[in-house]
Amino acid sequence: MGTEIAAIVGSGVLAVLGLLLRSRPGRTGLWEVLGELARGRTAAATERERRATVLEVLDRLPTGGRLVEVDERGCRRTVEVHPQARRRP
Repeated sequence: MGTEIAAIVGSGVLAVLGLLLRSRPGRTGLWEVLGELARGRTAAATERERRATVLEVLDRLPTGGRLVEVDERGCRRTVEVHPQARRRP
């Protein structure tokens, strides 16, 4: 619940800033602020989905399995499941 309230308040603050900084030559306008807000939300949602997918895949990997991720920028992440990492309650 707290995250939703923070998102709403943050969105409101950005919208007010956008209105205060109306489009003038060399100034940031409302559409730029809203565009940046949309890009930020999209990036956050994409990262949450990536993390959830990684957790799901790691749970299904066998012992000694490896997960290799390469993002759009070419950054590579590798996670390997070691035998001691598997703990069954």
